[in-house]
Amino acid sequence: MTDQSPDAPICLAIPFFSGLDYLSLALRSLSDQTDSAWTAIVVDDASPEDGAAAVVGELGDPRVRYVRNERNLGVAGNFNRCIELASTEAPVVVVFHGDDELAPGYVAAIRAAHRSFPDAACVAPRVTVIDGVGKPARTIADTVKAMLWPRRLPMVLEGDDGLAKVMRGLFFYCPSVSYRVDLLPKVHFDTRWRQVMDLDLYSRVLLDGGSIAVFPDRVYRYRRHAATMTAANSRSLVRLDEETQVCREVVSAARGKGWRRSVAAAQLRGTVRLNGLLEALRLVARRQLRLAWRATRQSVV
Repeated sequence: MTDQSPDAPICLAIPFFSGLDYLSLALRSLSDQTDSAWTAIVVDDASPEDGAAAVVGELGDPRVRYVRNERNLGVAGNFNRCIELASTEAPVVVVFHGDDELAPGYVAAIRAAHRSFPDAACVAPRVTVIDGVGKPARTIADTVKAMLWPRRLPMVLEGDDGLAKVMRGLFFYCPSVSYRVDLLPKVHFDTRWRQVMDLDLYSRVLLDGGSIAVFPDRVYRYRRHAATMTAANSRSLVRLDEETQVCREVVSAARGKGWRRSVAAAQLRGTVRLNGLLEALRLVARRQLRLAWRATRQSVV
């Protein structure tokens, strides 16, 4: 049986499909944690890129094990597989992306936050954004996220007000988030989505009466680089299409609960529209005029 006490270790599950060099850096940042109360699982989603098992073996840390899926589950499916496996080892789980890094105090900060907020389904710290070689970086999206962070921290997001904040703009970063698995909805990451399963999950946590705690420690290093699926899906408008659909679903669900702030924020979807218009400008610059027109219409309708 999994230890459910406040001082139980956490388990970090690392979904892997590509990027062995980044995976090695991620694992080394895990080994450098000041708090040793953790275990980890690298979950290989039937990657065509050989070598993940060897990277784990070279680390030489018995707390880290390697699992390979028999078939490719896709991003959301593998995230769910990560939670499934990790939850057998610890009550608090992190889906730690293999191209990111942890600051040395990440595990200690996450464990302390869950002790402070034992009823929170999710706990999210602030992050430092880095580029492909580990240097500080910031995009327009990161600037907007920083502006949306609450001024008074730590804070618990819950109910109508909490959901409205999330609908104004998802200001925390999915890979940095830790989960109390027993407090999550039965469906964790919805496999309908290719990109916005995090926005969908956090919305459902709040709609179901759960809470999300956010705190100010910058203990996660989130990497922005051109090869990420986020970048690819933004260029193809998958992200814009899915964000718009999630906002519409939230409008319907929140209206049924009488949550007026959430309905208004989800209908406005200000940051979604802004990102769509910025993407339209980038598409015009690349002379992809049909996609640019579709992005513009999606952003203003």
